[in-house]
Amino acid sequence: MHGMARQDFGALLRARGFKATPGRITLLRILQRRGRPLSLAQLAQTLGRRLNQATVYRALEALVAAGMLRKVDFQHAHSLYELVEGQRHHHHLLCRRCGLIEDITGCDERQLEQTILRRSRRFDAIESHAMEFFGRCKKCARASAAP
Repeated sequence: MHGMARQDFGALLRARGFKATPGRITLLRILQRRGRPLSLAQLAQTLGRRLNQATVYRALEALVAAGMLRKVDFQHAHSLYELVEGQRHHHHLLCRRCGLIEDITGCDERQLEQTILRRSRRFDAIESHAMEFFGRCKKCARASAAP
């Protein structure tokens, strides 16, 4: 996804049934450029007065429903959003002390989903999953261990 041009986002939006508005394209470009999950407030602040917060929220939710964005839950009072298109399947490791976020790849999702379905009595299919890991980064661990 890195290096995807503005017109590519427009084509991607149109392919998913959306109008390729400058606001939607800008949202996607910000998420691509930052390369990490962002909150509604962070996105609205980055956009400044170009789009109001309610418009940003509606656009984010529509793009999540279309599968272009993923809503991430870091156990805060708010959700974060990240680009799905062109991204490898990954999860996140979050430092509870400083908020550092690291992408974790290498989830053997097929094996995990098969194991879960074998153990389930009521489900026969899994459509998606999300896992987030919480802990302390090395810098924070050293800081808390220092006298």
